[in-house]
Amino acid sequence: MPSLFRQGSKQDELSGIWEDPSHSAEQVATLTAGPNETFSRFGGLWTDRVDALTELDRRVSVDHLTASDADRLRQWISQGYVILEGAIPAGDCVSLSDELARMWREGAHDALMQEPGVPRGVPIVAGTSPVKMRVLDIHAVRPEALTLLFAPAIVRFLHLIFDRDPLLFQSLTFECGSEQGIHQDTAYVVVHPPLELAAAWIALEDVKEGSGELQYYEGSHRLPEYLFSGEYKHFNGGRDGADQHKEWEGLLHTNSREMRLPLRTFLPKRGDVLIWAADLAHGGASVVDRSLTRRSLVGHYCPIGALPNYFTYRDDRSTTVATTGGAYSSEYYELGGARRRRSFGMAKRRH
Repeated sequence: MPSLFRQGSKQDELSGIWEDPSHSAEQVATLTAGPNETFSRFGGLWTDRVDALTELDRRVSVDHLTASDADRLRQWISQGYVILEGAIPAGDCVSLSDELARMWREGAHDALMQEPGVPRGVPIVAGTSPVKMRVLDIHAVRPEALTLLFAPAIVRFLHLIFDRDPLLFQSLTFECGSEQGIHQDTAYVVVHPPLELAAAWIALEDVKEGSGELQYYEGSHRLPEYLFSGEYKHFNGGRDGADQHKEWEGLLHTNSREMRLPLRTFLPKRGDVLIWAADLAHGGASVVDRSLTRRSLVGHYCPIGALPNYFTYRDDRSTTVATTGGAYSSEYYELGGARRRRSFGMAKRRH
């Protein structure tokens, strides 16, 4: 059976605390975990520690962080995301948008597209409508995408939260609003350890209202933790079943409302970036105007040393390529100049 878990307390002790509207998400987490613990039984980054704000003060003093860095980290710790306005030059965004338009128009045998719900990708066929389609790991086949995903502002912030170089292990493009339900990445994007994960959402154009905007519950990275089948952080349809998935989705909304977490809508300008924490609940709003696009690029990162799940069962994909600011890998493409990592044998780890 599934369960909710908050390290350092019993579930019956949680109920009254969560129901008290005077407590913020951070206060609740502090009340329900002991000193020097993380909010999750699965650990996390240093920003996931109960004493993260105290640790941030120490780092400001010792590492001489800028005021801007400190402010962003405080927001990240308390709200689960940061917005980097103008982080990507507009010209770089236009270059990638133009290349994507050409790929859809003319086809691209070297790039894979995927329809949501279909597990594998196929080469892009000329004239394919990009609506609802995604280009898989475009960073592995188009240098324009790699430039965006390793923009200095993104790399800078990832270094601050990871304490290590970032590994870009997955990317997706979106032509229009996805209309994907509110979810947490840890259910689907599996990394070992599971909370050593962050995502960057890059606006390739000005996003207009009604286009199926990105939405997120502010502070939802501190929601009560749902355990699939009572012990797993990620969802597996064969193991957990549709009922658990439905319950989990419902609890994301129910608990966010009970904690009075605001549902935010992201209306960025071209080149703006939103970076979110592993457990931030987010999704795509309904598309009101089907004539509108919502061109965007999303990257999933972990610190080098953490393991994307496909490293555990695809030894031929457990390779990395060094790049300015970090490294990248891909589940879908052989990478030129890649360095094979050792076999990890971690497929049975329970995350």
